[in-house]
Amino acid sequence: MYSRLPSTYELLEALAAASPEAAPAPHSRPGRALWLGFIAALVATILCGAGLAVWRLGLKQPVPLWSLRGFEALLGLAAACYVGAGLARAGTVLARLRHPLRWQAAELDRDNAAENALLRRLARIPPQQLQARQRRVALQLRLWEGAARTLAVLLALAPAAAVMAALPPRQAVGGTLLWLYGVMVVTGAACYLYLHLQCSRTLRRLAHVLGEAAELNAQLGKRTAGAG
Repeated sequence: MYSRLPSTYELLEALAAASPEAAPAPHSRPGRALWLGFIAALVATILCGAGLAVWRLGLKQPVPLWSLRGFEALLGLAAACYVGAGLARAGTVLARLRHPLRWQAAELDRDNAAENALLRRLARIPPQQLQARQRRVALQLRLWEGAARTLAVLLALAPAAAVMAALPPRQAVGGTLLWLYGVMVVTGAACYLYLHLQCSRTLRRLAHVLGEAAELNAQLGKRTAGAG
């Protein structure tokens, strides 16, 4: 039980803690290793492809054959790791498809266990502090969502920007720079949207738990004052 209101990071860590009843699947380690291998191979493939594009389009140099073979090998490795990770999780996915309500109920019970544990640890915190932290978390969440909507619009306009990048030959340098800028914007926006999806759900849960804790502590304080 907390004697003071901890930092937001500590609250998020406590909320994300898995319940002790949840045991890891026996195939989680190979699947995780294959997924990390897929991410590493995909990053290497993207970097290699960007280098080949700059070499061919920007510098106007012929692409060596070995570099193309290396790009194909990296692409094949990424595909193999992706398929392997999917096969490693096939049993879990099939079980979820066969019993979706059972899987959803298990997820809900696990979230409820973590939220109830955090509520018990926040029982001694004054309601005013909890409400103030809830407002700050909600404000941060709104800022994240606004930025995510803006970047989603940029991603939606990416095909139109790619069409506009097809400039006449006399403007080839400007077209190349615009193309590289578009690639950086789209990549950065996609990464930000991924981070937003990973963080927004936990922030919403934390704001909800802080609101519940403030309400329960306020009611408990009124009962204690009335009994005294």
